[in-house]
Amino acid sequence: MRLLRVLTAAIALAALLPRPGAAQEGRPFKDAWFWGIKGGGQLYSSATTEHSIAPSVGADWLITRSRAGLYLSFDQAFLSTTGQFLDRDTDSSFFRPVELKNVRRFQMAAMVFPMQTPRYHPYFGLGLGLSQIGSANFSGSFATPARYQVALDSVQSKKTSFSPTFIGGLQVRNPQFSLFGQVVGSPTQQRFFLTAPGNGNSVSFSFEGGIRYNVGSSIDRVR
Repeated sequence: MRLLRVLTAAIALAALLPRPGAAQEGRPFKDAWFWGIKGGGQLYSSATTEHSIAPSVGADWLITRSRAGLYLSFDQAFLSTTGQFLDRDTDSSFFRPVELKNVRRFQMAAMVFPMQTPRYHPYFGLGLGLSQIGSANFSGSFATPARYQVALDSVQSKKTSFSPTFIGGLQVRNPQFSLFGQVVGSPTQQRFFLTAPGNGNSVSFSFEGGIRYNVGSSIDRVR
């Protein structure tokens, strides 16, 4: 709900920007600061689900220079699935199920802008991403409080994944705003909940689209 409130406030702020059409027409793609909102789908797997798509919403910031730039993004995917972890009890070892809900992701990447035209702006990026499960709850009884704490530590260690991020996309300039579409890929480790068991390292993909406003220059002008 907090993310939805932030997005609602951001959309309202964008609507209050003075004459966005004129600003967009008069500002080039390079040396600019873009603010955007996006939606799409994130491909994921878990112990009980393979190659499912979770809807996602988010916001991003793109800072451009002549041939390179910086990208920052925050989004949330809405999902409900079941993961698992290996629970070693005093008498046996077994996989304990964990109910998972939603995943938040923060990304930062260095960008390059090849083959630019006045209207079409392809881009590629390489950076780092942090993914975190919103909630992870397990059930069942434990022989001792110490065993419960060990299980809790196991869940916490599998809730978060920190991995490289690869981005490829295209931004199209229009009179009032820019449209964009992009694909984001991130390797996921076996220890992360959103990885199918037995697959080792895999790659999670996101397909995103949205709008970006050119809100100003990314460099200080000489006065």
